[in-house]
Amino acid sequence: MSVPDEVWVTDAVALDGSHVALRFSDGHCGVLDMSPYMDDGVFKRLRDPNVFRTARAGMSTVEWDNGTIDIAPETAYAHAVPFGV
Repeated sequence: MSVPDEVWVTDAVALDGSHVALRFSDGHCGVLDMSPYMDDGVFKRLRDPNVFRTARAGMSTVEWDNGTIDIAPETAYAHAVPFGV
């Protein structure tokens, strides 16, 4: 999927232990599977269900644990599987 020049996350909700539903500033909605990232660096902390459940929109992207973990909005957009409207 082509990523717009400026896009940010407006809503984020944890669905289960590795998936988060996202809405973006251009109206695109999708589910991002974070499991491919959970073996690397700071993302390892997302394996803890209590940490993963803290997903929220903030600082233009999805963040966890009060902003100590986040992913680039462009990456989230490119890898979020589209759903609904």
